[in-house]
Amino acid sequence: MPMKLLDRFPLLTVLFALILNIASAQSGSQPGLGFAMIGIAAGQSARVNALNLGSPAPASTSSCSVTLQFFDAEGQLLKQKVVTLKTGKAASLDLRMDELPDGGDPRAEIRAVLLFGYSGGANPSPIVMQRFDCNIVPSLEVFDNTTGRTSLILTDAKQLPPPTTPAQ
Repeated sequence: MPMKLLDRFPLLTVLFALILNIASAQSGSQPGLGFAMIGIAAGQSARVNALNLGSPAPASTSSCSVTLQFFDAEGQLLKQKVVTLKTGKAASLDLRMDELPDGGDPRAEIRAVLLFGYSGGANPSPIVMQRFDCNIVPSLEVFDNTTGRTSLILTDAKQLPPPTTPAQ
């Protein structure tokens, strides 16, 4: 907008500055959870699970978009799946050892991440936040591809750190 127009309308100037400030403070990053690094070996798969328990509001029919992801030790995305979970529904994503890039190592270190909730730009109203109130219960397991026997299960996911804002 030309500066003369902003000078003529002080309220417009304040609103414009506020919108720019909010937009720069928001990174579009979704809240989520991450698991510690785990190892899988030949003949094994990792599975990350997400269960939507729904909003604690009694009349709410909470549905939530969840992105299930696997990363390697260098932080490269290996596999991902985006699902919409209604209350009481679950989804999972499997990563087999033989799907990983061949590095010649019989063991691979990976980690799982779940992203969910509101991912818009400006601060949402309480009504919008209630709509995106996801009550996700995560778990991560390692199982044998032949027998299906689970050898490891983790439920201790950590909240992902907030996005960093670039220095100005």
